[in-house]
Amino acid sequence: MGRHLVLDPGRICRKARRLRGKQALICKNEPEVVTAIAEGSKKGIHECQYQFRFRRWNCTQAKRSLKKVLS
Repeated sequence: MGRHLVLDPGRICRKARRLRGKQALICKNEPEVVTAIAEGSKKGIHECQYQFRFRRWNCTQAKRSLKKVLS
């Protein structure tokens, strides 16, 4: 991972502008859930990169990926 991932729920929610309805409420009212999701995503990305480290595809993300929101 080239960039440091952010685990601050407030910052994550501000960067994820498309959230509506229940997702927006969770982001606003349950920061511990947002933190857990961010930590899980970070671990998932790290593990994917480790598992595919010797292959051409090494878990790169699309422009609109969760990694963009978390960094």
